[in-house]
Amino acid sequence: MSTELMVLLGGTALLVFSIDELAKSVQYLAGSRFRAWINNFAGNRFSSVLLGTVLSLLLSSSGAVTVMLVGLANSRLLTLEQVFSVMLGASIGTTLIVHLVAFNISKYGLIFIAGGVVLDAVSESEKVSRFSKALLYLGIVFYSMSLVVTAGKALESNELFQFSINYFQDRPVFSLMVSAFLTAFIHSSAATIAFVMSLMMTKNSTVYEAIPWVLGANLGTTMTAYVASLKSGVLGKQAAVGNLISKLVGVAICLPLAHHLGELAEKIGGDVSRQVATAHTLFNVFLAILFLPFVSWGVAIARKLVPPKAGEGEFSFQYLDPKTLDAPELALAQAQREILRLSDIAEKMVAQCLTAFETGSFKEIEEVKAMDQVADFLNRGIKMYLTKLSQKDMTSEQAQKEFELVLRTHDLENIGDIVDKNILELVRKNIKKGYAFSKEGWAEILQFHQKVVECVRLSTVYFSSRDRAVLSKLEILHEQIQDMTIDLSELHLQRLHRGVKESLDTTSVHLDLLANLERIADVSVNFIRISIPQTPQNLE
Repeated sequence: MSTELMVLLGGTALLVFSIDELAKSVQYLAGSRFRAWINNFAGNRFSSVLLGTVLSLLLSSSGAVTVMLVGLANSRLLTLEQVFSVMLGASIGTTLIVHLVAFNISKYGLIFIAGGVVLDAVSESEKVSRFSKALLYLGIVFYSMSLVVTAGKALESNELFQFSINYFQDRPVFSLMVSAFLTAFIHSSAATIAFVMSLMMTKNSTVYEAIPWVLGANLGTTMTAYVASLKSGVLGKQAAVGNLISKLVGVAICLPLAHHLGELAEKIGGDVSRQVATAHTLFNVFLAILFLPFVSWGVAIARKLVPPKAGEGEFSFQYLDPKTLDAPELALAQAQREILRLSDIAEKMVAQCLTAFETGSFKEIEEVKAMDQVADFLNRGIKMYLTKLSQKDMTSEQAQKEFELVLRTHDLENIGDIVDKNILELVRKNIKKGYAFSKEGWAEILQFHQKVVECVRLSTVYFSSRDRAVLSKLEILHEQIQDMTIDLSELHLQRLHRGVKESLDTTSVHLDLLANLERIADVSVNFIRISIPQTPQNLE
């Protein structure tokens, strides 16, 4: 293997690695601000395009943005219309890195690397250290691009390589396919186009010969999002398919018009490398102009091509997406959404656990046990997801949030176990013996049960909102439940002293039921001991 080819392969690998690490560092520095930007600017199509452009500029990768968007769609934090619009903007923003190569700014990569190393050596702050790493990886991006360009120029003397290039020159469709497969393999359209730019400069070629390669690189970059969607839910798959469709249609339109695209790039000016970068930008701007008014149609087509599976039901994760684990802020948001789903199931179990006492039927018991099976499935999946997330690089605030989510998941598991293993056993015991509660006793249990159900509901509201007013209501309600437990136990003992037959028959079930319901209330508010109330501004 020639030295030039080794430099080309090594430079390409280094470029892909550095772009990925740069994206992680920027996401770490941004923290929850990414979510705030997405919430604030994804409201309409035009601001969504602007948002996508800015995000891809910061992350230096449209692939990183599209993977993030697939996760957001899958977790229902964004609608498909918003995701499609942001993707159009991301494709525009990522072209900047190619322009930096065209203007030969990449030669300053070693300066950025030196700056990052020095800053990391003298910094004591965690954020400054992370900024120095971002600076370091940005320098590696520039340096690796200069390696790719240099290797491309050096390969001019390689006969086999020149034969391959001449073969592709008169076969634009084949060139497009090779470029698409190459980009899909290395996950970087920037690397492909940077290499093409170096070839065009070496061969004294024109921008017209590079157009098929540019179109192929844009098409190939959609595979990053598509692969990321394979393990996600139906909405993530629809987002990836929509991205693929837009690029396919754009390439189908622009390939026959490649000569006009090349003419426009030539008129804008610059040497061949700048013209190639300009053509790259023009193609993506054209896509945004073409598809933005028809985003709703694109969503409808994606939904028809990727319909929800009939088998996707309760035993599936609606929000968890393993591909977003590298973006902790988004992964935490997804985990919280799935925990809220688990909260709904736990609340239903608590609300329905007394029904069988009234009907004397085992059917209600089986319905509640079926809910517990779903809760166990979600509990295992959420804990596994958060365990994997804990191994990622997170800020102290994100680590605290992850701990709160684990604790809340554990509490919900305990609530389900109390209902399944304790209260349902009391129901079976009561049904088998054929006992009935006294009217006064049953009325007291129902009143107490309603308080406990309300406590579980309020704890879920506070978990999702961190509203101080909700916290105050929750604390007052929990105190009332504790007081009621003592009062109702005393009332039951008074009926025992009066010799009420039903109270004598059900005394063990009655007291155990009160105790288990109180335990549910205690567990539901357990997580507030370590959670910090936040205002909406904090959440952003």
